[in-house]
Amino acid sequence: MDKLIHTALNSLNNARVRQNVSSQNLSNAQVPGFRGDEIGGRFGSIFLESDETLSTRVFTRKSEPGLFSDLQGELRQTGEQTDVAITGKGYLLIEGKDGELGLSRRGDLTVGLDKTLRNGADVQVLDTSLTPITMPAFKKLFVSESGQIYIQPVGTPAGTRVLVNQLALTSGDDLDLEKDVDGTIRPKGGFIRERFNADQNVRLKQGYLETSNVSMFDELINNTEIQKQYQLNVKLIALAKEMDEAGAALMRLPNN
Repeated sequence: MDKLIHTALNSLNNARVRQNVSSQNLSNAQVPGFRGDEIGGRFGSIFLESDETLSTRVFTRKSEPGLFSDLQGELRQTGEQTDVAITGKGYLLIEGKDGELGLSRRGDLTVGLDKTLRNGADVQVLDTSLTPITMPAFKKLFVSESGQIYIQPVGTPAGTRVLVNQLALTSGDDLDLEKDVDGTIRPKGGFIRERFNADQNVRLKQGYLETSNVSMFDELINNTEIQKQYQLNVKLIALAKEMDEAGAALMRLPNN
């Protein structure tokens, strides 16, 4: 009986975690380049039994944190000169407001008030020396497949192209990546800026944005399954209570 109740409670907790992950994915389904969170499939129950006793306890075996889907999102043409999408594997290097380095697939670029290049989350995008990219005034912007940034400066003839900088790109092949607590993708243990070199083994496509790789249909189906799991385990707890009460009634001695 004890094992049944604890298993049901553990399953309710797992359903809660799955619900949180699904809600997080749905809330970011429209964010360009978002990578959907995943549960590692390591949830379960561990039964510990003491020798020569009747007591049994059940403990939760937790999933590995920080897992995410690396599936390619859909590439949508926007025609905007400041939009870039990564084709295939790879990431842009970014620097958060706390100074921490991170990786991102988000390519909706803008120029901030301080003239640095940023993405739609107002996070600075870095160059190959891992420093923020300062943009001069331009009439047109051109980004090559390898991340080189050219501009037609204001007041110059049409067709003028001036190399400004190059986006830092990494394939992530040799990195053990995870989502950090702030939702940013980083190598396990974090970045060591002085030792990290962007391999530039990534290809970009200007005028396109990669959508989130979250499937809203799959997440809605998942939510339905979670609700069914919750209802089933609530019924199991109620059933365990009834069985316990029935067993206690059978063991009562009759009054003589």
